[in-house]
Amino acid sequence: MRVEVVHTGGRYAERVISYLSSMAPGTVTAFQVPKALPPVLDDPAEFLPPALGKAEVIVAINIHPELLLEIPSRVGGGSVRVLVAPIEDPNWVKPGLQRQVTLACAQHEIESAFPKPFCSLSPSTPALEEFCEQYKVGLPSLRITVTDGRVAAVEVLRGSPCGLTAFVAEQLVGLPADESLPKRAGEFHHAYPCLATMNIDPATGDTVMHASLAILIGQIAEALRRAS
Repeated sequence: MRVEVVHTGGRYAERVISYLSSMAPGTVTAFQVPKALPPVLDDPAEFLPPALGKAEVIVAINIHPELLLEIPSRVGGGSVRVLVAPIEDPNWVKPGLQRQVTLACAQHEIESAFPKPFCSLSPSTPALEEFCEQYKVGLPSLRITVTDGRVAAVEVLRGSPCGLTAFVAEQLVGLPADESLPKRAGEFHHAYPCLATMNIDPATGDTVMHASLAILIGQIAEALRRAS
């Protein structure tokens, strides 16, 4: 399964491209599109890469709303099976745009997902399941091995596409395998650091970063429970 990442640059996009490429070398192509565009575009297709649409998965990171909405019609009928537009900031994909893109994708028989944050992505459809399995990304799933009361190993079965889960997993090795472990994981979450916004999300009344933190702590606690 091949992936095309359409982005406007920045540290977050770099992390995602790097992590996906490390999981399946040679299968990820990145296209950078302009960030400073007017609110209304006469021809959105003009700003999309001509080569876009040769992969099975498109990951669109913080691109202009009209470019995101143009993608389904641009690539429909080809190789693309799913469009993923992660929301690390509520302003990246607002609810109205999400509904429009979902409908446009459905019209072209393309699956769509808008995980907020990206590490909440659930392998809930056939294409997403294949994507999450091949690249080991999505809602974190970990296997902790405990020896003599300490963490001997942490296997990331599925983790954050920005690499945060893998980073935290490495830091946990050697620590006491007790109720303090999820809290320590939270400390490492800030140390990486998570790049989700600290702006308040109107839909939840909390921040996307806090959502990411809660997901990680919860999955570490669950993995520790299974190990015990």
